[in-house]
Amino acid sequence: MTSLSRLHTIWADALGASNIGHGLWEDLGSISYSMERLNEFDPQLVIMHKNKIPQTAIFRSYQQYIIPALTETPMVEFDTYIRSFKTKFVCFEIVFAGGQLSVFKPSIIKENHGREALFYNWRSKIISKNGFDPEFFPNKHQIIVTNKSYSQWTNPASNRHRAIANLKEVVDFIRKSYPTIDTEVVEWQNIPFNKQIEKLLNTTILITPCGGVSMIIPMLPRGAHAIVMDYYVTNDHYGFKRGQSGSMEGAFLNHFPHVRKHYYQVYGSQDYEFDFPGAKDTRNDASIIVNTTRLQLLIDTALEDMQL
Repeated sequence: MTSLSRLHTIWADALGASNIGHGLWEDLGSISYSMERLNEFDPQLVIMHKNKIPQTAIFRSYQQYIIPALTETPMVEFDTYIRSFKTKFVCFEIVFAGGQLSVFKPSIIKENHGREALFYNWRSKIISKNGFDPEFFPNKHQIIVTNKSYSQWTNPASNRHRAIANLKEVVDFIRKSYPTIDTEVVEWQNIPFNKQIEKLLNTTILITPCGGVSMIIPMLPRGAHAIVMDYYVTNDHYGFKRGQSGSMEGAFLNHFPHVRKHYYQVYGSQDYEFDFPGAKDTRNDASIIVNTTRLQLLIDTALEDMQL
């Protein structure tokens, strides 16, 4: 018999294999939340993947940038790990099983209340482990506009998925209206995760579509502002009624109070554009047409609040 004294957890990804937002805040984040809730910490924690570890770019990012915030030990595959001991029985002194939190489902988002410290501590662990100060705040303004130029969910008939439809107009307007503020357009998928953190920590205003790309918002510095696109609701769903402006991740992002959120509301067909012919789903298949006058009000509010 083999007896293992180190903390172990048996783990499987739910949606993290295809979406870094779910992987970061649910699948892997749940390990951090469990350690804090149970007051069980071990720098050599062994994460045992219940299945085969996917050999994908997203999992390589997890291994390189996220898992080190949980443990110094690389993730292992459960079956291979257990067989390596070559004994009939393997006994764990401390093992986590289950406990995976879902933080986006409308039916359970009320359970996020009170989890603010868990979320913020996990955010800070990741930032710190990648060599940055979680409490850093820049001394000058930087505006970043997300160019969502890639999504695995993009329809074959389109070149975008839930993006900012008039991106060039928006960027040109910001640069003309705020000539003394550095404005950058970023395609996040082209930047290593640690460089994303560095860039976000130096950002005071982030303007981004909703969806998975907005899940980087918690990495912004304390006091920063995020302007996040809503979507137009055409079907009663996710707690919203037809005709309303729906916030896709608001029920989760609102539990990161260190960042001020402004949800750019979408009132009707003048505010969105379908991503491909025949599309009808305004939540998943439409991009937002940003009214620059309304956007300026949000940017001015953010600048007035920060007063750098």
